[in-house]
Amino acid sequence: MIDNEVIETTLLNGRVKLLQPKLGFHASIDAVFLAAAAPVKERMNILDVGCGVGSAGLCVLARAKNIHLTGIDIQGELIDLAMQNAALNGQSEQTRFVQGDIRHEKLIAENDFQVVLMNPPYQEGGTHTPSPTRNKALSHGEDASGATLEDWVKYAHKKLKQGGTLVMIHRADRMSEIVATLERRRWFGSLVICPLFSRAGDDAKRVIIRARKERFAPMVLKTGMVIHEADGKYTEAAQRVLSAAEALDLG
Repeated sequence: MIDNEVIETTLLNGRVKLLQPKLGFHASIDAVFLAAAAPVKERMNILDVGCGVGSAGLCVLARAKNIHLTGIDIQGELIDLAMQNAALNGQSEQTRFVQGDIRHEKLIAENDFQVVLMNPPYQEGGTHTPSPTRNKALSHGEDASGATLEDWVKYAHKKLKQGGTLVMIHRADRMSEIVATLERRRWFGSLVICPLFSRAGDDAKRVIIRARKERFAPMVLKTGMVIHEADGKYTEAAQRVLSAAEALDLG
């Protein structure tokens, strides 16, 4: 069980309000960048896999109207908070949140979504010591739930319409594994990769990867975005995403 005490935080300069567990994993700017990379149009169905408290999906809804969001997470406590957060942001009618294990879930329709968002656990199973805090362990590492990166990608493939778009944020040092998993069995193609750099001159710590279900074109490596200036302040480009809900142009 997670600690039942919650705190209220905000994203997008206060446009998205979030109730989150006081202890354990908290939504971060990764969720905002993930949402900013989603190609959205009115009347789309979007699925947020591993939605947690609903942070990424609610950031998408903050910049696009008439979109229906479905979220799934293995943790029922976080799903409860996601539903509260939808109400807190006036988005209850546009949202549905489901507790389930992506390896076995049968409640969400297949071939039904134009966009799938996901922020899988960054730590590969067996490569780290899991956090003693349950929600943090499930959010950070594959060990806790048992679902591998391939399980996440397979699930996205099942839920997307033909030609639909998967958007993922992950660790840059796992990029080769991610690309291989996406292209294995020709599930996904037409990859666009956008590195995120903490500061100019640093190696990328995060990548945003966008891919299309069974659509194939040469891979594109974008210039990427620098998030912080040398003094630690957000760059102007990052600030437009993090505060003004500007979309990332991935072509």
